[in-house]
Amino acid sequence: MSSLVSKDEGKGYLKVDFSAEEALKIARSLAFPRAVGSTGEEAAASFVEGRLRDSGYVPEREEFSVALSPWTVMKGLVFSAILIAIGARGLAAFSPVTSSILMLSLVTFLLFYSSFWLKVVGSGSTSRWLIARKDQDKLIRSQNIVASLPAREKTEQHLYLTAHYDSKSQSLSLLQRAFFLFLSGLASLWLGFSYLWSSKETLGSFPSLGVDFPLAFAFFGMIPFLFLKTANRSSGGLDNAGSLGILLHLAEGLRQKRPLRSKVTFLFTGAEELGLQGAFAYLRQHKKAIEREKSYFVNLDCVGVKGRTRIFSRRGPLPIGRESPFASGVKEIAKPFKIGTMRFSFGFLMDHQAFMEKGYQAISLACASGKIMNIHTARDTADQLDHEGVEEVGKLILALIHHGEKLDKIPFSEARSTTNSKIIDCSLPLPSFNPSSQRKHPPGLKQQTGIFASYLPVII
Repeated sequence: MSSLVSKDEGKGYLKVDFSAEEALKIARSLAFPRAVGSTGEEAAASFVEGRLRDSGYVPEREEFSVALSPWTVMKGLVFSAILIAIGARGLAAFSPVTSSILMLSLVTFLLFYSSFWLKVVGSGSTSRWLIARKDQDKLIRSQNIVASLPAREKTEQHLYLTAHYDSKSQSLSLLQRAFFLFLSGLASLWLGFSYLWSSKETLGSFPSLGVDFPLAFAFFGMIPFLFLKTANRSSGGLDNAGSLGILLHLAEGLRQKRPLRSKVTFLFTGAEELGLQGAFAYLRQHKKAIEREKSYFVNLDCVGVKGRTRIFSRRGPLPIGRESPFASGVKEIAKPFKIGTMRFSFGFLMDHQAFMEKGYQAISLACASGKIMNIHTARDTADQLDHEGVEEVGKLILALIHHGEKLDKIPFSEARSTTNSKIIDCSLPLPSFNPSSQRKHPPGLKQQTGIFASYLPVII
């Protein structure tokens, strides 16, 4: 075992190789359709297991059953919304206030749908009840793949590095879903207020331009979701083969040169594309073993585009509530890489939200690029990834690991280096994971906000 450990006694930190080219090579090997329940998913799981085993780990498969498909729930909700909209229109002439409340309630629910889903799928009792009611032979099953690397000395932090390995394709592109969702939400909002300011004569007549025009647009935005189909035609290059390549390559390097005081667990989740099912399954199985005070989750999702990596640290759709100390610390460490944050997360469902839902400190690193429009389509190949984007994420993760060593330096000298393989050195002081360490973004680093950006993934 001693031959696998390398420590620079003079500087007190480990030197680890990270080759973006090697990570990309792994990503290309995993860029094939991997929908839950398909032979591709099994092939991907076996590939991940094999790489971990070749790197010296003893990976474990943890199987679980998928309790509920988010698309089944969403279609039911959309159908209910259409019926409510029809009912609200019929009531408008008699009780415009009731009609307005119904439509504005639909908009509110749409805005907080992701929070609703987290509550449903995160409930252990609900999941067990749903699984028990289903025919066991028809249950969808998936698995998480877990491998841990213990610290060489006393563990000061336990860092969970996660990425999902499943993929999916959908009959509506991301841009189409964004358009229809935005249209239905805006039309429903307009309709809600129209019921309040329109006269009884206007509400009693049909058709009425003031209310039936936005009602038609609301239907036009809702109906396509009733016919949305999920398939297995996407290779999942950006979502999420790039993240898998980074973590599998890091696992190999860290196994050779283990951190001194940081335990690292690599968690590859299944059924993420079915509403974070794998992350919640892992938490249910290990809730007694996870030490909240020392455990931090870093999830990778759709990373690998140069200069477009962003930090997501919110559980809900709006930037409200206090930021966790861990998220504040990550933001400080990410500054030399010019990696900013996304304040809005409407429509996004990423594994860090599952961990946060259960009270753990977690963030996701994800892409804020026009390339995101290609995910869940046949265009999402490994060609979406680039060398520099992969390298910046790999080096940031190494910086986070070395922060846990409680040393004076972080392990990088050139945050935006473009060499194929470079020994990562240290030269910058580390902040602590403390809320007081929050500062304004440095020049040239903008906080990513905006309604359009917040709508991009559009409901899971």
